[in-house]
Amino acid sequence: MNISQIISYWGYPDEEYNIVTEDGYILGLYRIPYGKINNNNNSVQRLVVYLQHGLLTSASDWISNLPNNSLGFILADAGYDVWMGNSRGNTWSRKHLYLETNSKEFWAFSFDEMAKYDLPASIDFIVKQTGQEEIFYVGHSQGTTIGFITFSTIPKIAERIKIFFALAPVFSVKYLKSPLIKMTYKWKSLFKAFSGHKDFLPKTSISKFVGSKLCPLRIFDKICLDILFAVFGHDQKNLNM
Repeated sequence: MNISQIISYWGYPDEEYNIVTEDGYILGLYRIPYGKINNNNNSVQRLVVYLQHGLLTSASDWISNLPNNSLGFILADAGYDVWMGNSRGNTWSRKHLYLETNSKEFWAFSFDEMAKYDLPASIDFIVKQTGQEEIFYVGHSQGTTIGFITFSTIPKIAERIKIFFALAPVFSVKYLKSPLIKMTYKWKSLFKAFSGHKDFLPKTSISKFVGSKLCPLRIFDKICLDILFAVFGHDQKNLNM
């Protein structure tokens, strides 16, 4: 299911928008205007909260669990007007005004462009759509990184943030314990040759099968866990499996 279908499946109202950045990327932006609890007056103006996902993920992360364990639904039921953004290149933001998705030019970006173009475009749209000059910002991992960059370099956007909630904040990977990251420092050329110039770790039918069918099996769970730790570093106590 896509994000709108997941939201509707659980009985919440949903709105879907496509916004265009200054450099032509088309981003999927999703909204849960109100929740199922305390929604007697849906016309009242609610405080806006914007959720920005982390590395290699999407807005679906905020609604993937049961409603009582998904931040997007929890905030909506708490009375907030919830907006969820998507960074360029992820599942819900793979379009451009004139670049083809399979071209090298489409993928020639990093979190710097996400901070310079994606986040400002999303926040500007939300402010215009809701009429609220200040919003709450919740970022996770890379979502905090682009927040740090945007709010420190674009004052007019920073002025629109009431409170910045940084979950698992990242401003440097210098001390990351990931074996894979350490390898990239030593063999940058080899890593670039292996990963290519386009989508990194794309979601394919094989990866979906492995993640949804094989990893849940006890015989494979340790293998999947070791792969996860190789990418992000070993942290057993903070892993929920």
